[in-house]
Amino acid sequence: MNVKQWNRAIFLILAAALLVAGASTAFAKQEVRVFHAGSLSAPMAEIEAQFEKLNPDIDVLREAGGSAALARKIVDLGGECDAYFSADYAVIDRLLRPDNANWNVMFASNELVLMYGPESKFADEVNADNWFEVILKPDVRWGHSDPNADPCGYRALMVLQLAQEYYDRPGLFQEALDDPLRAVRPKAIDLVAMVESGAMDYAFEYRSVAVQHELDYVTLPPEVNLADPALADLYATVGVERAGKEPGTTIVTKGAPIVYGCTVPTHAANPDGGRAFVEYALSADGGLKVFEEMGQGIVGPKAAGAGEENIPDCIRKLLVK
Repeated sequence: MNVKQWNRAIFLILAAALLVAGASTAFAKQEVRVFHAGSLSAPMAEIEAQFEKLNPDIDVLREAGGSAALARKIVDLGGECDAYFSADYAVIDRLLRPDNANWNVMFASNELVLMYGPESKFADEVNADNWFEVILKPDVRWGHSDPNADPCGYRALMVLQLAQEYYDRPGLFQEALDDPLRAVRPKAIDLVAMVESGAMDYAFEYRSVAVQHELDYVTLPPEVNLADPALADLYATVGVERAGKEPGTTIVTKGAPIVYGCTVPTHAANPDGGRAFVEYALSADGGLKVFEEMGQGIVGPKAAGAGEENIPDCIRKLLVK
Protein backbone atom coordinates (compact mmCIF):
# COMPACT_ATOMS: atom_id res chain seq x y z
CA MET A 1 0.00 0.00 0.00
CA ASN A 2 1.51 3.35 -1.05
CA VAL A 3 1.32 6.55 1.02
CA LYS A 4 -1.69 7.86 -0.90
CA GLN A 5 -3.65 4.64 -0.38
CA TRP A 6 -2.64 4.55 3.29
CA ASN A 7 -3.86 8.12 3.87
CA ARG A 8 -7.14 7.35 2.13
CA ALA A 9 -7.64 4.27 4.34
CA ILE A 10 -6.97 6.31 7.48
CA PHE A 11 -9.44 8.95 6.27
CA LEU A 12 -12.16 6.36 5.70
CA ILE A 13 -11.59 4.80 9.12
CA LEU A 14 -11.81 8.18 10.84
CA ALA A 15 -14.91 9.14 8.88
CA ALA A 16 -16.62 5.88 9.83
CA ALA A 17 -15.71 6.39 13.47
CA LEU A 18 -17.19 9.90 13.41
CA LEU A 19 -20.39 8.61 11.83
CA VAL A 20 -20.74 5.91 14.51
CA ALA A 21 -20.08 8.43 17.28
CA GLY A 22 -22.61 10.83 15.79
CA ALA A 23 -25.23 8.13 15.49
CA SER A 24 -24.58 7.04 19.06
CA THR A 25 -25.01 10.60 20.31
CA ALA A 26 -28.14 11.10 18.27
CA PHE A 27 -29.81 8.04 19.75
CA ALA A 28 -28.49 8.46 23.31
CA LYS A 29 -31.30 8.73 25.83
CA GLN A 30 -31.56 11.36 28.53
CA GLU A 31 -31.20 9.76 31.97
CA VAL A 32 -33.42 10.62 34.94
CA ARG A 33 -32.27 9.15 38.23
CA VAL A 34 -35.03 8.48 40.75
CA PHE A 35 -34.54 7.51 44.40
CA HIS A 36 -37.68 6.13 46.06
CA ALA A 37 -38.87 4.30 49.15
CA GLY A 38 -38.82 0.53 48.86
CA SER A 39 -42.56 0.45 49.53
CA LEU A 40 -43.07 2.33 46.25
CA SER A 41 -41.22 -0.25 44.13
CA ALA A 42 -44.27 -1.78 42.46
CA PRO A 43 -46.09 1.47 41.58
CA MET A 44 -42.85 3.15 40.53
CA ALA A 45 -42.09 0.31 38.11
CA GLU A 46 -45.46 0.89 36.45
CA ILE A 47 -45.08 4.69 36.49
CA GLU A 48 -41.62 4.35 34.93
CA ALA A 49 -43.02 2.20 32.11
CA GLN A 50 -45.83 4.65 31.40
CA PHE A 51 -43.55 7.70 31.58
CA GLU A 52 -40.94 6.19 29.25
CA LYS A 53 -43.65 5.23 26.77
CA LEU A 54 -44.74 8.87 26.66
CA ASN A 55 -41.13 10.07 26.61
CA PRO A 56 -39.12 7.61 24.49
CA ASP A 57 -36.04 9.85 24.67
CA ILE A 58 -35.82 9.40 28.46
CA ASP A 59 -34.37 6.47 30.41
CA VAL A 60 -35.53 6.39 34.05
CA LEU A 61 -32.99 4.81 36.40
CA ARG A 62 -34.61 3.92 39.73
CA GLU A 63 -33.02 3.05 43.05
CA ALA A 64 -35.22 1.76 45.87
CA GLY A 65 -34.27 1.74 49.54
CA GLY A 66 -34.98 3.06 52.99
CA SER A 67 -36.03 6.70 52.66
CA ALA A 68 -33.62 7.97 55.30
CA ALA A 69 -30.73 5.94 53.88
CA LEU A 70 -31.37 7.34 50.40
CA ALA A 71 -31.55 10.88 51.77
CA ARG A 72 -28.19 10.38 53.48
CA LYS A 73 -26.80 9.07 50.20
CA ILE A 74 -27.75 12.38 48.57
CA VAL A 75 -26.29 14.44 51.43
CA ASP A 76 -23.22 12.50 52.54
CA LEU A 77 -22.21 10.46 49.51
CA GLY A 78 -23.08 12.83 46.69
CA GLY A 79 -25.66 10.42 45.32
CA GLU A 80 -26.89 11.61 41.94
CA CYS A 81 -30.65 11.97 42.19
CA ASP A 82 -33.06 13.93 39.99
CA ALA A 83 -36.29 13.03 41.82
CA TYR A 84 -36.71 11.78 45.39
CA PHE A 85 -39.80 10.05 46.84
CA SER A 86 -39.90 9.36 50.59
CA ALA A 87 -42.21 7.13 52.61
CA ASP A 88 -42.21 9.92 55.21
CA TYR A 89 -42.51 13.48 53.94
CA ALA A 90 -40.82 14.69 57.14
CA VAL A 91 -37.55 13.02 56.04
CA ILE A 92 -37.21 15.71 53.35
CA ASP A 93 -37.47 18.47 55.95
CA ARG A 94 -35.32 16.65 58.47
CA LEU A 95 -32.45 15.45 56.26
CA LEU A 96 -32.49 17.33 52.93
CA ARG A 97 -33.54 20.87 53.79
CA PRO A 98 -32.20 23.49 53.44
CA ASP A 99 -29.05 22.62 51.49
CA ASN A 100 -30.31 19.75 49.34
CA ALA A 101 -34.01 20.54 48.82
CA ASN A 102 -36.13 23.68 48.97
CA TRP A 103 -39.64 22.30 48.51
CA ASN A 104 -41.69 19.29 49.60
CA VAL A 105 -44.97 17.91 48.27
CA MET A 106 -47.15 15.32 50.04
CA PHE A 107 -48.96 12.92 47.72
CA ALA A 108 -49.98 9.56 49.29
CA SER A 109 -50.83 7.79 52.52
CA ASN A 110 -50.59 4.27 53.88
CA GLU A 111 -51.05 2.23 57.03
CA LEU A 112 -49.01 -0.35 58.88
CA VAL A 113 -50.23 -3.93 58.98
CA LEU A 114 -48.83 -7.20 60.31
CA MET A 115 -48.08 -9.21 57.19
CA TYR A 116 -47.90 -13.01 57.09
CA GLY A 117 -47.66 -15.78 54.52
CA PRO A 118 -48.88 -19.30 53.76
CA GLU A 119 -46.16 -20.87 55.94
CA SER A 120 -46.61 -18.57 58.94
CA LYS A 121 -47.21 -20.24 62.31
CA PHE A 122 -50.64 -19.60 63.86
CA ALA A 123 -51.88 -18.00 60.65
CA ASP A 124 -55.28 -19.60 61.18
CA GLU A 125 -55.82 -17.86 64.50
CA VAL A 126 -54.01 -14.51 64.40
CA ASN A 127 -56.29 -11.46 64.42
CA ALA A 128 -56.54 -7.82 65.48
CA ASP A 129 -57.12 -8.81 69.11
CA ASN A 130 -54.23 -11.24 69.64
CA TRP A 131 -51.49 -10.43 67.09
CA PHE A 132 -49.09 -9.09 69.72
CA GLU A 133 -49.42 -12.33 71.71
CA VAL A 134 -48.84 -14.41 68.57
CA ILE A 135 -45.59 -12.71 67.52
CA LEU A 136 -44.19 -13.14 71.03
CA LYS A 137 -44.75 -16.89 71.13
CA PRO A 138 -41.46 -18.76 71.70
CA ASP A 139 -41.27 -20.31 68.23
CA VAL A 140 -42.53 -17.37 66.12
CA ARG A 141 -40.08 -15.38 64.00
CA TRP A 142 -41.05 -11.81 63.24
CA GLY A 143 -39.38 -8.59 62.23
CA HIS A 144 -39.32 -5.07 60.90
CA SER A 145 -36.97 -2.82 58.93
CA ASP A 146 -34.11 -0.76 60.34
CA PRO A 147 -35.48 2.34 62.14
CA ASN A 148 -32.30 4.25 61.34
CA ALA A 149 -32.62 3.68 57.60
CA ASP A 150 -36.29 3.17 56.82
CA PRO A 151 -39.46 4.96 58.02
CA CYS A 152 -41.33 1.65 58.11
CA GLY A 153 -38.83 0.54 60.75
CA TYR A 154 -39.42 3.35 63.20
CA ARG A 155 -43.13 3.23 62.47
CA ALA A 156 -43.18 -0.46 63.45
CA LEU A 157 -41.73 0.47 66.83
CA MET A 158 -44.34 3.23 67.18
CA VAL A 159 -47.08 0.68 66.46
CA LEU A 160 -45.79 -1.47 69.32
CA GLN A 161 -45.75 1.54 71.66
CA LEU A 162 -49.29 2.50 70.70
CA ALA A 163 -50.40 -1.13 71.05
CA GLN A 164 -49.05 -1.24 74.60
CA GLU A 165 -51.50 1.50 75.56
CA TYR A 166 -54.41 0.48 73.35
CA TYR A 167 -54.46 -3.14 74.53
CA ASP A 168 -53.51 -2.18 78.11
CA ARG A 169 -50.51 -4.46 78.02
CA PRO A 170 -47.77 -2.91 80.24
CA GLY A 171 -44.24 -3.80 79.16
CA LEU A 172 -45.26 -4.96 75.67
CA PHE A 173 -42.85 -2.66 73.85
CA GLN A 174 -39.77 -3.70 75.82
CA GLU A 175 -40.79 -7.35 75.68
CA ALA A 176 -40.93 -7.10 71.89
CA LEU A 177 -37.51 -5.41 71.72
CA ASP A 178 -36.00 -8.14 73.88
CA ASP A 179 -37.51 -11.00 71.86
CA PRO A 180 -34.57 -13.13 70.53
CA LEU A 181 -36.58 -14.06 67.42
CA ARG A 182 -37.10 -10.44 66.37
CA ALA A 183 -35.18 -9.69 63.15
CA VAL A 184 -34.24 -6.30 61.70
CA ARG A 185 -33.54 -5.84 57.99
CA PRO A 186 -32.27 -2.75 56.12
CA LYS A 187 -35.57 -1.95 54.39
CA ALA A 188 -39.15 -3.11 54.64
CA ILE A 189 -39.28 -4.62 51.17
CA ASP A 190 -36.54 -7.08 52.24
CA LEU A 191 -39.06 -8.70 54.58
CA VAL A 192 -41.47 -9.66 51.80
CA ALA A 193 -39.34 -12.48 50.40
CA MET A 194 -38.67 -13.80 53.91
CA VAL A 195 -42.38 -14.00 54.70
CA GLU A 196 -43.19 -15.49 51.30
CA SER A 197 -40.59 -18.23 51.78
CA GLY A 198 -41.48 -18.97 55.40
CA ALA A 199 -38.10 -17.76 56.71
CA MET A 200 -40.08 -15.23 58.76
CA ASP A 201 -43.59 -15.71 60.13
CA TYR A 202 -44.71 -12.10 60.53
CA ALA A 203 -43.43 -8.67 59.55
CA PHE A 204 -44.62 -5.12 59.97
CA GLU A 205 -45.20 -3.72 56.50
CA TYR A 206 -47.20 -1.12 54.62
CA ARG A 207 -50.65 -2.29 53.59
CA SER A 208 -49.94 -1.37 49.96
CA VAL A 209 -46.92 -3.68 49.85
CA ALA A 210 -48.87 -6.61 51.31
CA VAL A 211 -51.63 -6.01 48.74
CA GLN A 212 -49.15 -5.80 45.85
CA HIS A 213 -47.51 -9.09 46.84
CA GLU A 214 -50.84 -10.81 47.56
CA LEU A 215 -49.85 -11.63 51.13
CA ASP A 216 -52.26 -11.91 54.04
CA TYR A 217 -52.17 -9.33 56.81
CA VAL A 218 -53.79 -8.33 60.08
CA THR A 219 -55.51 -4.94 59.87
CA LEU A 220 -54.61 -3.03 63.02
CA PRO A 221 -56.95 -0.61 64.82
CA PRO A 222 -56.78 3.06 63.71
CA GLU A 223 -55.44 3.95 67.16
CA VAL A 224 -52.42 1.79 66.36
CA ASN A 225 -51.85 1.74 62.57
CA LEU A 226 -50.75 5.39 62.04
CA ALA A 227 -53.26 5.84 59.22
CA ASP A 228 -55.82 8.32 60.55
CA PRO A 229 -54.96 12.06 60.35
CA ALA A 230 -57.67 12.71 62.95
CA LEU A 231 -55.57 10.75 65.47
CA ALA A 232 -52.38 12.76 64.91
CA ASP A 233 -52.31 13.94 68.54
CA LEU A 234 -52.54 10.36 69.79
CA TYR A 235 -49.77 9.19 67.46
CA ALA A 236 -47.55 12.05 68.67
CA THR A 237 -47.57 10.64 72.20
CA VAL A 238 -45.04 8.00 71.13
CA GLY A 239 -41.60 8.35 69.61
CA VAL A 240 -38.45 6.50 68.58
CA GLU A 241 -34.83 7.53 69.20
CA ARG A 242 -32.81 7.23 66.01
CA ALA A 243 -29.48 8.20 64.50
CA GLY A 244 -29.29 11.93 63.80
CA LYS A 245 -28.18 13.87 60.73
CA GLU A 246 -24.66 14.32 62.09
CA PRO A 247 -22.55 11.25 62.97
CA GLY A 248 -22.79 10.31 66.64
CA THR A 249 -25.98 12.29 67.26
CA THR A 250 -29.50 11.04 67.94
CA ILE A 251 -32.97 12.44 67.43
CA VAL A 252 -36.42 11.45 68.61
CA THR A 253 -38.97 11.00 65.84
CA LYS A 254 -42.54 11.37 67.08
CA GLY A 255 -45.43 9.36 65.77
CA ALA A 256 -47.48 10.91 62.96
CA PRO A 257 -49.90 9.81 60.25
CA ILE A 258 -48.13 8.03 57.36
CA VAL A 259 -47.77 10.49 54.50
CA TYR A 260 -45.36 10.24 51.56
CA GLY A 261 -43.48 13.22 50.11
CA CYS A 262 -41.35 14.07 47.09
CA THR A 263 -38.96 16.70 45.81
CA VAL A 264 -36.32 17.44 43.19
CA PRO A 265 -32.95 17.86 44.96
CA THR A 266 -31.35 21.27 44.46
CA HIS A 267 -28.16 19.67 43.10
CA ALA A 268 -29.90 17.33 40.63
CA ALA A 269 -27.84 16.61 37.52
CA ASN A 270 -30.99 16.65 35.37
CA PRO A 271 -33.51 18.89 37.18
CA ASP A 272 -35.72 19.28 34.09
CA GLY A 273 -36.03 15.51 33.80
CA GLY A 274 -36.64 15.21 37.54
CA ARG A 275 -39.41 17.80 37.43
CA ALA A 276 -41.02 16.09 34.44
CA PHE A 277 -41.03 12.73 36.22
CA VAL A 278 -42.47 14.20 39.44
CA GLU A 279 -45.12 16.02 37.41
CA TYR A 280 -46.23 12.74 35.84
CA ALA A 281 -46.09 10.88 39.17
CA LEU A 282 -48.41 13.50 40.73
CA SER A 283 -50.86 13.73 37.83
CA ALA A 284 -54.37 12.38 38.39
CA ASP A 285 -54.38 10.21 35.27
CA GLY A 286 -50.75 9.16 35.69
CA GLY A 287 -48.94 8.28 38.88
CA LEU A 288 -51.71 9.04 41.36
CA LYS A 289 -53.99 6.57 39.60
CA VAL A 290 -51.26 3.92 39.86
CA PHE A 291 -50.66 4.57 43.57
CA GLU A 292 -54.36 4.28 44.30
CA GLU A 293 -54.77 1.08 42.28
CA MET A 294 -51.90 -0.46 44.23
CA GLY A 295 -53.36 0.09 47.66
CA GLN A 296 -52.39 3.60 48.72
CA GLY A 297 -54.56 6.54 49.67
CA ILE A 298 -54.06 9.88 47.93
CA VAL A 299 -53.12 13.01 49.88
CA GLY A 300 -53.50 16.22 47.91
CA PRO A 301 -51.01 16.58 46.33
CA LYS A 302 -50.26 19.53 48.57
CA ALA A 303 -47.28 21.50 49.78
CA ALA A 304 -45.65 20.42 53.03
CA GLY A 305 -44.20 23.10 55.28
CA ALA A 306 -42.37 26.18 54.06
CA GLY A 307 -41.05 26.66 50.56
CA GLU A 308 -44.26 26.45 48.55
CA GLU A 309 -43.02 29.38 46.46
CA ASN A 310 -40.12 27.19 45.30
CA ILE A 311 -42.32 24.45 43.86
CA PRO A 312 -41.96 24.41 40.04
CA ASP A 313 -44.98 25.74 38.15
CA CYS A 314 -45.48 22.42 36.33
CA ILE A 315 -45.98 20.76 39.72
CA ARG A 316 -47.68 23.66 41.51
CA LYS A 317 -50.59 23.48 39.04
CA LEU A 318 -51.34 19.93 40.31
CA LEU A 319 -51.64 20.90 43.99
CA VAL A 320 -54.96 20.68 45.77
CA LYS A 321 -55.72 23.82 47.75
